[in-house]
Amino acid sequence: MEEIRIRAVQRVQDGESPEVVIKTLGFSRACIYNWLARYRRGGWHALRSGKQSGRTKKLAGMEIA
Repeated sequence: MEEIRIRAVQRVQDGESPEVVIKTLGFSRACIYNWLARYRRGGWHALRSGKQSGRTKKLAGMEIA
């Protein structure tokens, strides 16, 4: 997913319309503007996937084996 975000923002940076880029990818219009905002705030690193949310594991490391 992060690769898609990076390529989409790169295409916009290269001069393509955000509307055209997002339409070809099949995502909602709001997605591209959210990605562009994240890029403006934090650069390419901001488009990377963050830590996954969810329940923490009850067992860790060697306890699982």
